[in-house]
Amino acid sequence: VDILEFLRNSKYWQRTGGRDHIIPMHHPNAFRFLREQVNASILIVADFGRSSKSTSNLRKDVVAPYVHVVDSYTDDDVPDPFKSRTTLLFFRGRTVRKDEGVVRAKLAKILADYEDVHFERSVASEESIKLSKQGMRSSKFCLHPAGDTPSSCRLFDAIVSHCVPVIISDQIELPFEDELDYSEFSVFFSTKEALKPSYMVEQLRKVPEERWVKMWNKLKNISHHYEFQNPPKRDDAVDMLWRQIRHKIPFSILDDHRTRRLKIPDWWGKRR
Repeated sequence: VDILEFLRNSKYWQRTGGRDHIIPMHHPNAFRFLREQVNASILIVADFGRSSKSTSNLRKDVVAPYVHVVDSYTDDDVPDPFKSRTTLLFFRGRTVRKDEGVVRAKLAKILADYEDVHFERSVASEESIKLSKQGMRSSKFCLHPAGDTPSSCRLFDAIVSHCVPVIISDQIELPFEDELDYSEFSVFFSTKEALKPSYMVEQLRKVPEERWVKMWNKLKNISHHYEFQNPPKRDDAVDMLWRQIRHKIPFSILDDHRTRRLKIPDWWGKRR
């Protein structure tokens, strides 16, 4: 509340109603009950899982990656990565989650009896992170089901481990998607598809070695985009975020100029 009062009293905020301001609120609960009061600004978010359509959207806001927890795989130069990664599908994490995340407990049952699928319940700890790093580096595919919100650091742990992400979410939005085609290095299943017994595993088994190696190479080529560095470097996560913000600025200027001349509430939003 104090921050909001400070902003509203600022001449810079008053100049455009906050439209030329950038507000990082990467935690899903940040400003959760106050977002409508800063909705004109460009918001940097992890996803839109806890945002209504009226407070966040891709037109003006920027999706940022989580900071990965496991170490980046910087010497992934094995001659035959497909054969050396002996686990087909890997998951290690909490299984009791809210909202879309209830799919995790259901997946635990569906994936329980496969010898080359590692699905393990765990909580975050130093030892758990170490085991996750080892598991991801020895697996072809890494499972990313929704948690309390559609995204989590697990997706970005998989990317920097060069483990092809298997994304299960009907609502996820992804960072840098106007520059990166996630279908080139990820596999997607709807929640309904993922919960069909044996379907997902069978589909992953059908992925040809040539296609998997191509995705693995792509992960090696793009993983630097998910590195937060200080000072920032060209094409790292910070640089990518500023590029995303730059793409949003024209829409912010358009909204500001239209608001200055409108004599009645904006008719565009009332169209059917």
